[in-house]
Amino acid sequence: MRSKKFLALSLALMLILLSVAGCGKKENSEVPVTEGNQNDGEATIDKEQYLNLYLVAEPSTLDSSKGSDMYSNAVLNNILEPLTRLEEDENQDNFLAPAGAESWEHSEDGTVWTFKIRENTWSDGVKVRAQDYEYGIKRSIAKETASPYAWILMPIKNASKVNNGELTVDELGVKSLDDNTLEITLESATPYFEQLTYQRVMFPQRQDIVEANGDKYGSELDTLVYNGPFTLTTWVHNSELILTKNDNYWDKDTVKLQNINLKVISDENAIYNSLANGSFDSATANKGEWKEKFMKDEDLNHIEIINPSINFMFFNTQDKVFKNANIRKAFTIALNREELANTVFYGVPAPAYGWVPPSINIGDNEYRQVAESPIKKLADENKDPKELLIKGLEELGMDTDPSKLTVKISLGGTDQWFRTYGEYLQQTYIKTLGINFQVEQMEWPVFDSNVQKGDFQIGYMQWGADFNDPINMLSLFKSDAPAIGTGWVNERFDELITLASSEMDNAKRLEYFKEAENILLYEEAAVAPVVYPRQNVFRYKYVHDLGVTPFGTQGYKYSFTQGR
Repeated sequence: MRSKKFLALSLALMLILLSVAGCGKKENSEVPVTEGNQNDGEATIDKEQYLNLYLVAEPSTLDSSKGSDMYSNAVLNNILEPLTRLEEDENQDNFLAPAGAESWEHSEDGTVWTFKIRENTWSDGVKVRAQDYEYGIKRSIAKETASPYAWILMPIKNASKVNNGELTVDELGVKSLDDNTLEITLESATPYFEQLTYQRVMFPQRQDIVEANGDKYGSELDTLVYNGPFTLTTWVHNSELILTKNDNYWDKDTVKLQNINLKVISDENAIYNSLANGSFDSATANKGEWKEKFMKDEDLNHIEIINPSINFMFFNTQDKVFKNANIRKAFTIALNREELANTVFYGVPAPAYGWVPPSINIGDNEYRQVAESPIKKLADENKDPKELLIKGLEELGMDTDPSKLTVKISLGGTDQWFRTYGEYLQQTYIKTLGINFQVEQMEWPVFDSNVQKGDFQIGYMQWGADFNDPINMLSLFKSDAPAIGTGWVNERFDELITLASSEMDNAKRLEYFKEAENILLYEEAAVAPVVYPRQNVFRYKYVHDLGVTPFGTQGYKYSFTQGR
């Protein structure tokens, strides 16, 4: 399915994915899982089953239609049951496993998919029905929901027209044939459709719960109901979340953990100290001295992961300054990515000169190995970024003296790492472009809200791929995909992504993707890639069966501890 390489946020933001989605060596889980006292020499799992982990930031919302951050997704994957889950085998290869759907089939032409919904119960005792999945999908696509992830569902028949208000949600190609049968009709055969079935925007939702809570749905503990392996029993905002085993879950006998305690903590040194003293069971540590310390600790497993994700700056193309492509290009090539990777990021990640990150394949080839690097091409052709800036200011009819221009970047984090990053950018742009450069830091939910409202000039985030296909990353910039709030629209780009979404020939798809990426970065510079993250994960050896693959969505379901 994918290569065996291993996913406004920073290096610090990746800590969440690896601390809550799991990390470790599969061979360490090859042990019996008998509970209780040891019997006939057989090893037993710990009597008390819990994990102490962390989130780097507060989930923006647990409304699966409205969230776009990884913090929310990490929790949602464990409290709701998608149609399918992307799980791991003993070789750490991903495979699609039945979850909310016990089976599925499609028509001969690949356009009609039928899912058999298994018997399951919501945490309040109500039966899970096909209508819950139908409602969740329709609500995600409905225009009034304004879901930032609706774009991922555009292969569904009439999805685009429903999302832009041309058709009603009842005309979407999704319907429940009965309580246990869900039918989804696509616009055309889609090579990656199965990989959409475990995405948050296809999660089930209870219409009565959503409507009873209105805008508060997903924002507080008492507005939620669960049908996944765990329930959320504690949510102290910006402090702690506690997940507890769901005894109404259809596969509850497989679930060993009783509790997962998630502290909301962003300070790197506090996280490292908590791992060192055993307060956390797993953490990501890329800072040199801590990485070396943990690598020498015999109680910890070390796993190096290459992530299909990207750290990037993005421009508000509706802003009076950044509506100009030449100004965006100037800010893009003014960065020294090698220096930034080595200083601010401790030398861990790789400089990013394209949008689609490493480890994402097109057919049997890794995309980055067969596509050019648009940012390098742009930099090679424009040796002095200040010239581009002055040209852009002239095109806008503004004062062409860079020293009279003030620009602000918004950062969605308030810890020391973000301060260091902001200071680096400030020094770089003042020196290279000769402008006044300001940095504002704020908590992630505030940043996310401002971006959605268009209240920013430059933002900074990290984005990880949800499935292994370039379209997953490039579709983010279609005009009907508001996931990254650039406000950028390009008709040819839209056309190329639409062509690639239904083309079954990988050679043709590659050409579509290359042209689209060139438009995005070289011609228009709507975003400025910074680095491709790599992670060093450390986890205590008593923790077993937490997934290691970045695309995987099995969550905590199979995890357990032995020998804590």
